[in-house]
Amino acid sequence: MSTIQTSQTSIRHSQAGMVSIMTTMVLMIVISLIVLGFAQLSRRNQRETLDRQLSSQAFYAAESGVNDVRELINAALATGTATVPEKNGCTDTGTGGFYASLNSTIDAATNVEYTCLLVDPSPETLRYSDIGTTSTVVPLISASGTPISQINLNWQSKVTGSNPTTGCPTSTASAVFTPASGWSCGYGILRIDLVPTSGSLSSDSLRTNTMTTFAVPLNAAGTNAANYATSTNNNRLGVRCSSTGCSLEIGNLGQTSYYMRVSSIYHSSALQVSAESSGGTPLELTGAQAVIDATGKAQDVLRRIQVHVPLRASSENQLSDYAIQSTDGICKRFSVMDGYFDSNVNGVTSTNQFCQP
Repeated sequence: MSTIQTSQTSIRHSQAGMVSIMTTMVLMIVISLIVLGFAQLSRRNQRETLDRQLSSQAFYAAESGVNDVRELINAALATGTATVPEKNGCTDTGTGGFYASLNSTIDAATNVEYTCLLVDPSPETLRYSDIGTTSTVVPLISASGTPISQINLNWQSKVTGSNPTTGCPTSTASAVFTPASGWSCGYGILRIDLVPTSGSLSSDSLRTNTMTTFAVPLNAAGTNAANYATSTNNNRLGVRCSSTGCSLEIGNLGQTSYYMRVSSIYHSSALQVSAESSGGTPLELTGAQAVIDATGKAQDVLRRIQVHVPLRASSENQLSDYAIQSTDGICKRFSVMDGYFDSNVNGVTSTNQFCQP
C-alpha cells in the first residue's frame, strides 16, 4: 500500500514541474513578442524620422534647382535675351547651351541632388497667386502663331473661412461698388483691361480697342461667358461664382497677341489664365511665365515641385494705376472750405479756369 502512494506522489510532483515549465515558456514567448513589438515600433519611428529629414533635404534640393534656373532667367532678362529655351529632358543638365552652368549636385557625400529639371517657357496656363489692387500685366501671346479665339479666367478667394459667396451681390442692378467696410462678399471684383497688340499700334488704337470690364461676383446668378467688346455695355458684368471659385470666358477674339491688365478690388485673388484656338484647342502662351519642374533627391527619397516664374522683370504694372500721363502740362486749381467748393479760384474767368496764373 505504501508503495502505491509513493508512486502517486512522484507522479504529482512530475506534473507540477511540467506546469512550471509550460508557464515559463508561455511567459518567455509573451515577453519576447512584447520586446519584438517595441523593437519594431522603435525601428519604424526611427525610419519615419529619417524619411522626414530626407524629405526635407529632397525638397530643398528641388528648390535649389528652381533657384538655379531663376538666376539664369533673371541674368538673361538683364542682358536683353529675347527668349528662354525649353528644357524638356532630365539628362541634359550641364551638357551645354543656356543651361550649361547648372550643377545638380548639392552634397555628394550624402547623395543630395536634383535629379531632373524641366523648363517650359510657353505653358498653357498662367498662374498668379496674388492679384490685388496693384494691377498685374499679363501678356497673352500665342507661341504657335495660331489666333486666340477665347481667353479663360478662373480665380479663387484668398479669404479663409466660410463659403466666399456668402454676402455677394445677387445682381448688378443695384449699386455694387461700396466702401470697403461694407463689402461682405468673400470674392473681390476683378477689373480686366484687355487690348489686342498684333500689328501696328498707336495710342488711339490702344485706347479705342481696349475692353474694360469689372467682373462682379454674384451669388447663384450671373454668367460665365462674355464676348470681347469695347463698348461700355460690358463695363459691369455679373459673374456666377461658387464656393470653389469664379470663372469667365472672353470670346469673339481673333488675334495672336493680347495684353491684359488685371486687378482685384476689395479682396485679393488667385488667378489662372489660359487661351484656346477657334477649335477649342489649348494654346501655349509665350513671353509671360516659365514653368520650372524640379525633382530633388536625398538618398532614396524624392520630392517634386513646380513653380511658375515671370519672364519679365516684373508682372506688376510699372505705371501708377491711378495717374494721368500727358506730353503737356496738367494743372488743376480749386478751393475747399466747410460747406463750400469753388473751382474758379480768385474769380478767374477763362475757357480754362484751372490753368490761369
